[in-house]
Amino acid sequence: MGKGPAKLTDREYKVMEVLWNSEKDLTINEISELSDDRKLTVACIAQVIPRLLKKELIRVEKFIPVNTKYARTFRPEISREDYSEGELLRLLQKTGTKAIISALVNFTTINTDKEFLQDLEASIEEYIRKKKG
Repeated sequence: MGKGPAKLTDREYKVMEVLWNSEKDLTINEISELSDDRKLTVACIAQVIPRLLKKELIRVEKFIPVNTKYARTFRPEISREDYSEGELLRLLQKTGTKAIISALVNFTTINTDKEFLQDLEASIEEYIRKKKG
């Protein structure tokens, strides 16, 4: 995908989440079975899949026999991390770095403050190392 990941609707994201959490390629029925969302029915997923294919976020992996017919299996074309990075970059362009950092700091809880700050420090150190080297 050339210009970065396409924005996902809530339902598209839920389908992608099931695919990201799976070690193997899945059929529409398997996606429905593995989803925690009861609204993610086979019929709903059947409508979402063509949009994800068009956005080039998933691919047809193979055709497998199911009863007397064949079913397609699907795999993500983008990792959860790459998608999240694209969404964050899109948000950064709209709001700016200071707003993002402020939001992250304000939404952390007392239990996660220390871990959050450690992760932030590690990320900054890694960024500085990459810039120098």
